[in-house]
Amino acid sequence: MKKFIQTTLMAAIITGFSIGSAFAMDLSSAKSSGLIGEKPNGLVEATLPNPSADITDLVNTTNAGRLDVYKQMADKQAIPLKEVQAIAAQKIYDLAQPGEFLMKNGKWVKK
Repeated sequence: MKKFIQTTLMAAIITGFSIGSAFAMDLSSAKSSGLIGEKPNGLVEATLPNPSADITDLVNTTNAGRLDVYKQMADKQAIPLKEVQAIAAQKIYDLAQPGEFLMKNGKWVKK
């Protein structure tokens, strides 16, 4: 079952969690620029205080899409949402590019 979840989440990660390709490109750019980082709950967050409205919108849109996918997977597999988020976060961390920010132990670190 865990393998199925990982495979399905990998597909969702690659396709940008059903977010339009323009948003996916913006997310990639924001991550590579260090403006947005990945959190251990499978969601993203601005890495700096007082982010621009565009970054805030991108974070909110990305997280809403991801949470929708995570909830669907949790319901389908009858497992807790937090477990799906943890699996997704590990996959996302594994796929992160060098220089992207990941939150570890409550602090932003570059991969």
